[in-house]
Amino acid sequence: MLGTYLFGLREGLEAGLIVFVLVAYLAGSGRRNAAGPVLAGAGAAAGVFLALGAALEFGTRELTPEARELIAGSLSIAAAALVTWTVFRIRRAALRGTEDGELGAGAGGSTPGAETGEAAPGTDTGDAALGADTGAGDAALGAGAGVLAVTAFLAVGREGPETALFVWSSVRAVSPSGAGGSFEPLTWVLLGLLTAALLGGLVHRVAVRTGSAGLPTRTGGALLVMTAGVLASGVRDLQDARLLGGLADTAFDVSSAVPPDGWSGTFLGGAFVFQPDPTALQVTVWALYLVPALALFLSPIGSGPSARVKKQKATDEQAEGGASAGTTA
Repeated sequence: MLGTYLFGLREGLEAGLIVFVLVAYLAGSGRRNAAGPVLAGAGAAAGVFLALGAALEFGTRELTPEARELIAGSLSIAAAALVTWTVFRIRRAALRGTEDGELGAGAGGSTPGAETGEAAPGTDTGDAALGADTGAGDAALGAGAGVLAVTAFLAVGREGPETALFVWSSVRAVSPSGAGGSFEPLTWVLLGLLTAALLGGLVHRVAVRTGSAGLPTRTGGALLVMTAGVLASGVRDLQDARLLGGLADTAFDVSSAVPPDGWSGTFLGGAFVFQPDPTALQVTVWALYLVPALALFLSPIGSGPSARVKKQKATDEQAEGGASAGTTA
């Protein structure tokens, strides 16, 4: 039953780890309360595909292998697109908020009572602080709750059909017609999924607990690496569904060193969607996505010509304000 356990572990890691890292990225970017929509989307995906799996397993209709690959491939590519958009949207919004704060400080802008440390007349101090925190969180988020929920739904749902069918086939094995059933398959696959959930929660907890100013960069970079694997996996699924060609063109094969049904293959496949025998098209798509994505993500956005123009404008306005004050005096 070790193979059943490893299957559950791998599928759980592939579906859930990216969600936990996304929540850690949001927390590091200043919006811990955004975990709600992400977890809601992940839970909705689990419920939808478990219901679909039950209907297929116990109903009269069947889902062909090609159809399963087509669904998984399409959802993987859509999930990769949304995760990428979310990562860059949040990063850009956070950097823009930091830049605007620096420009405001450079221009000498202040709110009533800022210099004296007193709140503006008619403003409750607690409400002002709460409003400031909420505004900062909204600026750092840069993506709506609905987008985050859909992103998590797709990230979990891309593994939904295969996992759900395996789970329900294990349930059916408990009480088959005729001979007595066995709880072993269901027990081991559920243990694998539970282990994956615990590992994902541990990764999130360690990332947030040891967080620093570099947490968004580390978790965002990890998300992009994982997303590259998701995208390449989606391409392979579409090749298996005969929608794309090149299935026989294997780039390399390290199955003997990293067996996909062993511990190393399980963890690498679950964490980074690694395949020991990728096609040439998979490797090409993986590289064409990851190299420019990481380069853009790690580049000092906000230090270009537009940022310098804004800073110069703020400096000029500050100088003009000082000169006007001197003339009036």
